[in-house]
Amino acid sequence: MARVLGAFGIRKPQRLNAPILEMILNAVHDRSAGRVFVLQIGAGDGTTPAGLAQRFASDGWSGLLIEPHPAHFAALEALHTDSDRVAVLNLGISDVSASFPLFSLTPEAAARNPRLSANRASLIRDRILGPGLTDADLISAEVPFLRLDSVLRELGIETTQLIVVNAGGHEPQVLNSFDLAALAPSVALVRSTPDTPQDAATIAAMDAASLVPYRVGGWLAGLTAGLTVPLDDILTFFNRGIGQTEVEE
Repeated sequence: MARVLGAFGIRKPQRLNAPILEMILNAVHDRSAGRVFVLQIGAGDGTTPAGLAQRFASDGWSGLLIEPHPAHFAALEALHTDSDRVAVLNLGISDVSASFPLFSLTPEAAARNPRLSANRASLIRDRILGPGLTDADLISAEVPFLRLDSVLRELGIETTQLIVVNAGGHEPQVLNSFDLAALAPSVALVRSTPDTPQDAATIAAMDAASLVPYRVGGWLAGLTAGLTVPLDDILTFFNRGIGQTEVEE
């Protein structure tokens, strides 16, 4: 049961997004006694979301990481080349099995726009374009897409503790390609933009899987009932430990 805790008075609440995500990952780790299997769709070069690469390297997590973009996949594969706990696949996930053009920026356009995500790619052409960008700044690659339920069945994967979806606006189609409730994740993290049809579809998918959605930065975090974020994480972050110096926001 959610209870009102008072007014939220921090002036820059976006600063809380990264530590909140870390607290959620800590909760998944504790709930599974460290035996966490991650299913990540749209893994990029392996550096997002915050903390996952470190979890694979230091916390003993394992996982299946799927990335459709050829260059991003090459970096992802290199990152985990020495791991026997992380598998990587170079393909896309959708609710149909077919080949689609995947759009991204040219290296030159990406260099001119350093504030844009280095993993920027989408099936939606106009999603990649922005202020100061033209068709000449786009490149595309034909990529095979499969349903996730087919991939999981082929690999014998029946459950996961954490699922992460970042599919460049294609998130609803990814969620429609498998049974989220049957995988029984403790947490589902899905990239989403508020007040869009994709956002509404993602919330509906989480509701149907009995995951309670919360918004954390650019993510919708669907949490299973009974997931407990450690209180000492929260108190430490807010400098409530004895001997700590309080920081005013």
